[in-house]
Amino acid sequence: MLRHIFIGTFKADISDEIKRRVLVDLRAMQKNIPGIVELHADFSTGWVGSENSVVMTVDFATKTDFDVYMTHPYHIDHIAPQGAKYLSGYVAAQFEL
Repeated sequence: MLRHIFIGTFKADISDEIKRRVLVDLRAMQKNIPGIVELHADFSTGWVGSENSVVMTVDFATKTDFDVYMTHPYHIDHIAPQGAKYLSGYVAAQFEL
């Protein structure tokens, strides 16, 4: 099992409406991209670290499933452009469970 962690920080001028739309689109990856075992996405509480961030964990059974996710058209053509447009930066990491 492989877990992918993503933390994206929104640009200061991004509206709450756009943030909510980004969150909906991130959550929709589970139904649009095969190989995702489980996906959780929400806004950071801000208790520690950034309070203007979206946080996501995505679990995959295999590295091949992760590779499919990273190259899938929904991820490349829909999710990645939103990140470039609405995020000031992000951190991503993976580890095996």
